[in-house]
Amino acid sequence: MQITLKFLYSLSLTFWIGSIFFFSMFAAPSIFKVLSREQAGNVVSDIFPKYYLVSYACGAVALISSIILIYIGNHFSHLTNIIKLTALVVMIGLAVYAGEIVTPETHKVRTEMRSVQENSHQYQEIRKEFGRLHRKSAILNSAIFIFGVALVFINAYTNSE
Repeated sequence: MQITLKFLYSLSLTFWIGSIFFFSMFAAPSIFKVLSREQAGNVVSDIFPKYYLVSYACGAVALISSIILIYIGNHFSHLTNIIKLTALVVMIGLAVYAGEIVTPETHKVRTEMRSVQENSHQYQEIRKEFGRLHRKSAILNSAIFIFGVALVFINAYTNSE
């Protein structure tokens, strides 16, 4: 059972950070390179709910398997386990905030941006807000990625033979 739980923990964590890496470094840039800005925005907007669903599922599997492993081993007070659980909760919290708060706000602003004249002052103000939300989303995803890589390192370090 422990091997299965360790496998699920490792798989969910690496799948999660792998999806962040692939989407951020390859998928999104390629989509915006090949399609018009409006079409690319539509595609990315369609992907985001699925992208965050992957985050929630991977985060839940990693957290649950980690808690069970800690419970089985009766290691609740080990500093490494406290760090792992805290990092996972933070990662999930950031993902939920990005997916459930920032993404809908961004979608709303993007829709509003399409309804005004592109060269107008109002458009420029809305565009600034979109840029702010986009930066926030990128920072949140980067933080999740960094926490995830740190957890992979901790996992490798603590499982060294």
